[in-house]
Amino acid sequence: MTLYRICIGLHLLAMSLWLGHMFVWALVVGPAMKRIEPRSTAELLRERSLHRGGLGWPALAVLIPTGLYMLNRRGIAIIDLFTGAAYHGVQGTVLAVKLACVLVMIAYQASFGHRPAPIAIYFDMLAALTILGASVVLVRGWV
Repeated sequence: MTLYRICIGLHLLAMSLWLGHMFVWALVVGPAMKRIEPRSTAELLRERSLHRGGLGWPALAVLIPTGLYMLNRRGIAIIDLFTGAAYHGVQGTVLAVKLACVLVMIAYQASFGHRPAPIAIYFDMLAALTILGASVVLVRGWV
C-alpha cells in the first residue's frame, strides 16, 4: 500500500507541475511578456526560461508509469487499455475520455511545444480541465 500512495503523490505532483506550468505561462507570463520592450528582451527572457522545453515531457515521464501502476492496482492491465476491456460501464467511459484527453495533450505538446499557439492552447487547457474532472469522477464516483 505504501508504493501505491507514493505513486499517487508523484502522480499528483507531476500533474500539478505540468498543468500549473501550462496555465501560468498561458494566462499570466505569456501576456506579461508581450508588454516587455524592446521585443528582443522579451524573446530572450522567453527563450532562456524555456530552454529545456518546460515541464511537459519530464512530467509525462512520471505521469505515465505512475498512472499505469495505479490502473494495474485497480485491476486494469495495460493490455486492457488496448483491447477495450477497460472501457466498459460508466467508469470505463470516463477513463476513455480521460485517456483521450491525455493523448490530445501529448499531441499538443509534440506539435506546438512552446511555440506560440494562441487558439490551440485553449483546447489544451480544456483537455486539462476535462482530465481533472474525469480524475475526480474516477476516484470519487458520480455523486
